[in-house]
Amino acid sequence: MFLATVFATLVAAIDASPPAVLVTGATGRTGLATYKRLQAEGNLQVRAFVRNVTKARAVLGCNKCDEGEGIFVGDINDNKAVAAAMLGVDMLVVSTAAVPHCIGVPVPPFGNCSYPKGGMPKDVDWEGTKTQVAACASTGDIASKHIVFVSAEGTTVPNSFLDKLGNGQISFYKLNAEAFIMSSGVPFTILKPCGLGDGVGGKSKLVVGHDDSINVAIDHTIQREDVARVIVEALRTPVASKGLRFDLCSQPWGAPTKDIVTDVFKAAMYPWD
Repeated sequence: MFLATVFATLVAAIDASPPAVLVTGATGRTGLATYKRLQAEGNLQVRAFVRNVTKARAVLGCNKCDEGEGIFVGDINDNKAVAAAMLGVDMLVVSTAAVPHCIGVPVPPFGNCSYPKGGMPKDVDWEGTKTQVAACASTGDIASKHIVFVSAEGTTVPNSFLDKLGNGQISFYKLNAEAFIMSSGVPFTILKPCGLGDGVGGKSKLVVGHDDSINVAIDHTIQREDVARVIVEALRTPVASKGLRFDLCSQPWGAPTKDIVTDVFKAAMYPWD
């Protein structure tokens, strides 16, 4: 009887443990803003997947920066490393992205851009995203999970300006990653932000759209902190956010957005949703 009671107590304790969320690319600027906001929620097991433990120690505020602190170090194309970080994870935020290194104005012949070896959009935004999604889908109840993917606006234009940077075709690979997530069977929310800024969030009216319908000549920037706000709210309110894929930006006039469920998620729904 005593052992049965102890066992029941342990099971209840396990069941009562807070859900786990993994942020990949957590030392990047958007990933970092998301990681910190999730930690501030206080009711989640927040994990980070990073490439560089030294950078993690500098920006994440970790001490040992090891798995005991929820910090997992590795390459997103290392199946074993990603699987270890994903064990027991309920929610995944994919904020990894290839980053070009540019010299001068990123327009030939005035300058040029390139990606590091192994850091091309095909490696990071396509293959890396597939590795993460496959690992997420391979453990636990797939229907209870939630993936939030940070993609990019501008994927309706072939060989766009962003695609031409280092000839990485980043929009093409992000679009393919979106399709892979949507066909994976894992519940998802896909954000496609416009130009990203590093200012303070919560100061602007957020706007949503589809198929690059937002006028980027007027609304062309959103703060990374606002993207993080939307990501966290998507995880907090999965009933409202699951299955949505939308462009996200801000505009320089109008009252700052407070109700993300109504003004972002519901606004991003199609009439038939």
